[in-house]
Amino acid sequence: MLHVLYLVHDVSDPAVRRRIIMLKAGGAQVTLAGFRRIASPVADVEGLRPIDLGATRDGRFAQRLAAVTKAAVSIGSKLGSMPRPDLIIARNLEMLALARRARSAFQATVPIVYECLDIHRLVLRDDFLGKAMRGAERYLARDVMLLVTSSPAFIANYFKPFGQIAAPVELLENKYFEPAAVALDDRMVADDPVAPPWRIGWFGALRCRRSLELLAEFSRRLDGRFEIILRGRPALSEFPDFHGFVEAEPWLSFGGPYR
Repeated sequence: MLHVLYLVHDVSDPAVRRRIIMLKAGGAQVTLAGFRRIASPVADVEGLRPIDLGATRDGRFAQRLAAVTKAAVSIGSKLGSMPRPDLIIARNLEMLALARRARSAFQATVPIVYECLDIHRLVLRDDFLGKAMRGAERYLARDVMLLVTSSPAFIANYFKPFGQIAAPVELLENKYFEPAAVALDDRMVADDPVAPPWRIGWFGALRCRRSLELLAEFSRRLDGRFEIILRGRPALSEFPDFHGFVEAEPWLSFGGPYR
């Protein structure tokens, strides 16, 4: 059985849980380690007890950098009791740095997969900071065996033009994953079309201000024929007043975080 060490930026992120379900469905044994965005360590994620690397805060770049530096010193001892993995998956750039440190701690050549599902605005800047971050990414990813990303636009508009990574690319789009097989006969066929209002759900890490504005404008133009339901964890650092904005929109609603 393939043993995967999965290093993540936030073990409490529901998307991490979904990826673990996918890995297990593929037959992998998973060890989970990472940071958290909540006060207390997470006890269980899909039957796994995460190895806690400490707390970080959303939108606090300097604090996250300090946390990664601290974790780089201690990660060898924190992973010392686990058997050597066959593969390390690093979710996001900061975890790629820790993946290299972890590989050194195992004193073995363990292949690394870089999972980059979002392009941070800082790496797109043309100033010293942006160039430094792109340079750091190129250096850290110089010998990864695979890049996993979620959008062809990320490949066409970032990774290829900037020459970030030479590794093969696996496109894994953000789509619903059902581990059980679904037969054609099991599909539900609606005899009658559903009447409005139709509901659009935006679930997950809510951090795009422009997307929220577009959804609000869309619902107003359609005069309530569509309702927008938001659930998940809004990045409040990205919105001037997320809750006030949603409350002021007649066809938007926020249902809170989900599990």
